[in-house]
Amino acid sequence: MSRLLNKRNKAAVLNQRAEQCWTEGKLPDAFKLFLAAAKAGFVPAYSTLASFYDQGTGVRANQGEALYWYMRAYREHDSWYTRGDSTSANNIGCIWRDKGRPKTAIMWLKRAVKLGDGDANLNIALIYLRSKHDRQKAVVYLRRTIDAKYATDGSIEEARDLLSEIRKTKRKTVRILKH
Repeated sequence: MSRLLNKRNKAAVLNQRAEQCWTEGKLPDAFKLFLAAAKAGFVPAYSTLASFYDQGTGVRANQGEALYWYMRAYREHDSWYTRGDSTSANNIGCIWRDKGRPKTAIMWLKRAVKLGDGDANLNIALIYLRSKHDRQKAVVYLRRTIDAKYATDGSIEEARDLLSEIRKTKRKTVRILKH
Protein backbone atom coordinates (compact mmCIF):
# COMPACT_ATOMS: atom_id res chain seq x y z
CA MET A 1 0.00 0.00 0.00
CA SER A 2 2.75 2.46 0.89
CA ARG A 3 4.49 1.64 -2.39
CA LEU A 4 1.35 2.62 -4.32
CA LEU A 5 1.01 5.86 -2.36
CA ASN A 6 4.66 6.64 -2.99
CA LYS A 7 4.13 6.13 -6.76
CA ARG A 8 1.03 8.38 -6.72
CA ASN A 9 2.90 11.05 -4.78
CA LYS A 10 5.78 11.01 -7.26
CA ALA A 11 3.33 11.33 -10.15
CA ALA A 12 1.57 14.22 -8.41
CA VAL A 13 4.93 15.95 -7.86
CA LEU A 14 5.78 15.51 -11.55
CA ASN A 15 2.45 17.06 -12.47
CA GLN A 16 3.02 19.95 -10.08
CA ARG A 17 6.47 20.59 -11.58
CA ALA A 18 4.91 20.42 -15.07
CA GLU A 19 2.34 23.06 -14.13
CA GLN A 20 5.12 25.29 -12.79
CA CYS A 21 7.09 24.96 -16.04
CA TRP A 22 3.92 25.71 -18.00
CA THR A 23 3.35 28.86 -15.95
CA GLU A 24 6.94 29.92 -16.58
CA GLY A 25 6.53 29.37 -20.33
CA LYS A 26 8.94 26.41 -20.40
CA LEU A 27 6.63 24.44 -22.66
CA PRO A 28 8.90 21.58 -23.81
CA ASP A 29 9.85 20.92 -20.17
CA ALA A 30 6.21 21.10 -19.11
CA PHE A 31 5.28 18.64 -21.84
CA LYS A 32 7.95 16.14 -20.75
CA LEU A 33 6.85 16.36 -17.12
CA PHE A 34 3.13 15.99 -17.98
CA LEU A 35 4.04 12.97 -20.09
CA ALA A 36 5.99 11.44 -17.19
CA ALA A 37 3.11 12.13 -14.77
CA ALA A 38 0.59 10.62 -17.20
CA LYS A 39 2.74 7.53 -17.80
CA ALA A 40 3.02 7.17 -14.03
CA GLY A 41 -0.79 6.98 -13.93
CA PHE A 42 -1.67 10.46 -12.69
CA VAL A 43 -5.14 10.79 -14.25
CA PRO A 44 -5.41 14.62 -14.02
CA ALA A 45 -2.35 14.85 -16.30
CA TYR A 46 -4.06 12.89 -19.10
CA SER A 47 -6.27 15.64 -20.47
CA THR A 48 -3.55 18.29 -20.12
CA LEU A 49 -1.09 16.09 -21.98
CA ALA A 50 -3.74 15.43 -24.64
CA SER A 51 -4.25 19.17 -25.02
CA PHE A 52 -0.51 19.70 -25.48
CA TYR A 53 -0.51 17.10 -28.27
CA ASP A 54 -3.73 18.53 -29.73
CA GLN A 55 -2.50 22.14 -29.83
CA GLY A 56 1.18 21.42 -30.42
CA THR A 57 2.17 23.01 -27.12
CA GLY A 58 5.77 22.16 -26.29
CA VAL A 59 5.65 19.28 -28.77
CA ARG A 60 4.76 18.72 -32.42
CA ALA A 61 0.96 18.44 -32.78
CA ASN A 62 -0.19 14.84 -33.00
CA GLN A 63 -3.92 14.12 -33.18
CA GLY A 64 -3.40 10.38 -32.72
CA GLU A 65 -1.63 10.91 -29.41
CA ALA A 66 -4.15 13.59 -28.45
CA LEU A 67 -7.01 11.15 -29.06
CA TYR A 68 -5.23 8.43 -27.07
CA TRP A 69 -4.79 10.63 -23.98
CA TYR A 70 -8.24 12.27 -24.27
CA MET A 71 -9.74 8.76 -24.40
CA ARG A 72 -7.80 7.72 -21.30
CA ALA A 73 -8.90 10.90 -19.51
CA TYR A 74 -12.51 10.26 -20.51
CA ARG A 75 -12.47 6.62 -19.44
CA GLU A 76 -10.49 6.94 -16.24
CA HIS A 77 -12.05 10.13 -14.90
CA ASP A 78 -14.24 9.13 -12.02
CA SER A 79 -15.69 11.25 -9.29
CA TRP A 80 -18.52 10.87 -6.85
CA TYR A 81 -20.98 12.62 -9.19
CA THR A 82 -20.02 11.62 -12.72
CA ARG A 83 -18.25 9.06 -14.89
CA GLY A 84 -16.30 10.37 -17.83
CA ASP A 85 -14.56 13.66 -18.44
CA SER A 86 -16.78 16.13 -20.30
CA THR A 87 -13.94 18.30 -21.60
CA SER A 88 -12.13 15.29 -23.01
CA ALA A 89 -15.33 14.06 -24.68
CA ASN A 90 -15.82 17.52 -26.22
CA ASN A 91 -12.23 17.59 -27.47
CA ILE A 92 -12.51 14.08 -28.91
CA GLY A 93 -15.62 15.25 -30.76
CA CYS A 94 -13.76 18.28 -32.13
CA ILE A 95 -10.89 16.12 -33.40
CA TRP A 96 -13.34 13.82 -35.21
CA ARG A 97 -15.14 16.88 -36.60
CA ASP A 98 -11.84 18.22 -37.94
CA LYS A 99 -11.08 14.81 -39.45
CA GLY A 100 -14.32 15.00 -41.44
CA ARG A 101 -16.22 12.42 -39.36
CA PRO A 102 -19.35 14.34 -38.30
CA LYS A 103 -21.34 11.31 -37.06
CA THR A 104 -18.55 10.20 -34.75
CA ALA A 105 -17.99 13.80 -33.68
CA ILE A 106 -21.67 14.31 -32.80
CA MET A 107 -21.70 11.06 -30.79
CA TRP A 108 -18.78 12.30 -28.65
CA LEU A 109 -20.12 15.82 -28.37
CA LYS A 110 -23.47 14.48 -27.14
CA ARG A 111 -21.57 12.53 -24.47
CA ALA A 112 -19.92 15.79 -23.41
CA VAL A 113 -23.32 17.52 -23.23
CA LYS A 114 -24.69 14.66 -21.14
CA LEU A 115 -21.78 15.17 -18.73
CA GLY A 116 -22.59 18.88 -18.43
CA ASP A 117 -20.39 20.55 -21.07
CA GLY A 118 -22.63 23.29 -22.48
CA ASP A 119 -19.97 24.36 -25.00
CA ALA A 120 -20.34 21.01 -26.77
CA ASN A 121 -23.82 22.15 -27.89
CA LEU A 122 -22.17 24.91 -29.92
CA ASN A 123 -19.82 22.40 -31.53
CA ILE A 124 -22.79 20.22 -32.49
CA ALA A 125 -24.57 23.26 -33.95
CA LEU A 126 -21.49 24.13 -36.02
CA ILE A 127 -21.46 20.61 -37.48
CA TYR A 128 -25.12 20.91 -38.42
CA LEU A 129 -24.48 24.28 -40.03
CA ARG A 130 -21.29 23.44 -41.91
CA SER A 131 -21.26 19.70 -42.61
CA LYS A 132 -24.88 18.66 -42.60
CA HIS A 133 -26.45 21.94 -43.75
CA ASP A 134 -29.35 21.47 -41.33
CA ARG A 135 -30.35 24.87 -39.96
CA GLN A 136 -33.24 23.56 -37.86
CA LYS A 137 -31.05 21.20 -35.83
CA ALA A 138 -28.34 23.85 -35.57
CA VAL A 139 -30.84 26.33 -34.11
CA VAL A 140 -31.87 23.77 -31.47
CA TYR A 141 -28.25 23.33 -30.34
CA LEU A 142 -27.49 27.04 -30.49
CA ARG A 143 -30.42 27.66 -28.12
CA ARG A 144 -29.19 24.87 -25.87
CA THR A 145 -25.79 26.56 -25.75
CA ILE A 146 -27.38 29.82 -24.64
CA ASP A 147 -29.50 28.05 -21.99
CA ALA A 148 -26.73 25.75 -20.75
CA LYS A 149 -25.80 25.90 -17.09
CA TYR A 150 -22.11 25.38 -17.89
CA ALA A 151 -21.12 27.18 -21.08
CA THR A 152 -18.43 29.80 -21.50
CA ASP A 153 -19.36 33.40 -22.21
CA GLY A 154 -17.57 33.09 -25.55
CA SER A 155 -19.69 30.11 -26.62
CA ILE A 156 -22.90 31.83 -25.55
CA GLU A 157 -21.94 34.98 -27.46
CA GLU A 158 -21.03 32.97 -30.57
CA ALA A 159 -24.33 31.06 -30.37
CA ARG A 160 -26.27 34.33 -30.13
CA ASP A 161 -24.36 35.79 -33.10
CA LEU A 162 -25.01 32.67 -35.20
CA LEU A 163 -28.72 32.69 -34.32
CA SER A 164 -28.91 36.33 -35.33
CA GLU A 165 -27.14 35.58 -38.61
CA ILE A 166 -29.49 32.66 -39.31
CA ARG A 167 -32.52 34.90 -38.71
CA LYS A 168 -31.13 37.57 -41.06
CA THR A 169 -30.33 35.02 -43.75
CA LYS A 170 -33.76 33.44 -43.39
CA ARG A 171 -35.44 36.82 -43.91
CA LYS A 172 -33.35 37.50 -47.01
CA THR A 173 -34.23 34.07 -48.39
CA VAL A 174 -37.94 34.70 -47.80
CA ARG A 175 -37.71 38.11 -49.53
CA ILE A 176 -35.96 36.59 -52.52
CA LEU A 177 -38.57 33.86 -52.82
CA LYS A 178 -41.41 36.43 -52.77
CA HIS A 179 -40.00 38.35 -55.76
